[in-house]
Amino acid sequence: MRSDRAKVLHELGGRPLIRYPLDAIAALAPERVGLVVGHQADAVSTAAAGAGLADLRVVVQAEQRGTGHAVACAATAFTGFAGDVLILYGDVPRIRAATLRALLDAHRAEDADLTLATICFAVPTGYGRIVRGADGGVTRIVEERDATPAERTITEVNPGLYCVRSAILFPLLAELRPDNSQGELYLTDVVALAARAGRRVRALRMDRTDEVAGINTRAELARMEASLRAELTDRWMAEGVTFEDPPTAYVGPEVTIGRDTVIGPNVVLRGRTRLGAGCRLDGTAYL
Repeated sequence: MRSDRAKVLHELGGRPLIRYPLDAIAALAPERVGLVVGHQADAVSTAAAGAGLADLRVVVQAEQRGTGHAVACAATAFTGFAGDVLILYGDVPRIRAATLRALLDAHRAEDADLTLATICFAVPTGYGRIVRGADGGVTRIVEERDATPAERTITEVNPGLYCVRSAILFPLLAELRPDNSQGELYLTDVVALAARAGRRVRALRMDRTDEVAGINTRAELARMEASLRAELTDRWMAEGVTFEDPPTAYVGPEVTIGRDTVIGPNVVLRGRTRLGAGCRLDGTAYL
């Protein structure tokens, strides 16, 4: 992002990026949530508190040693917890609660020890590839920089969503070794460890690529902003709101608008603005 701010503090639709995955998690009413933070930990914790989670436990990853190390840092937050742990990144703001619920339901329906989401891209550059065995089961994930030319042709990839039994998650993380080109502890390696140990590893294929899109540049943030803005205006039009010039309207995700309200061109509605039914906002207004 070429910024002094932590990436997850950059805003989408007027809210910090970190709020979106936490809001999706909140819809599942989790018993507890562990949030692993690094750069600008206090500011990220403050932004995360806005999600209103009942038991949010913030853990600081003081040294950046890879994704596996990040999750391992959360072990103290799950002391005494017996259940399933959902793992996801903080910079995937379009992930839906329904997708997280589907992953959790599939995990429990299969009585799995570890379930991961997968998705297919025609051009899977940058993603870890899903390697399957002769029986079709997932055996491991190989990161692109560590993949062979043949493995790089695989189009089924890892979007970074997992559901793991807590009883096996942290013991598996303790087995991770930095035997890769980055010299880091990869979270993805827990899949191979679980498979080799005879654990029940299952996969759920996703089909909505927009949900797993991360943000690493300001250009990507701008494109996602435009997508979110179009989605919100379409939703409100379906609810009975008129936009005289939809492409110029900006409506935040927490705004509410009553039926038969008319929104003129160049109107900006932010925060928790509430408009009643039958209102009219002429052009170039900011609320």
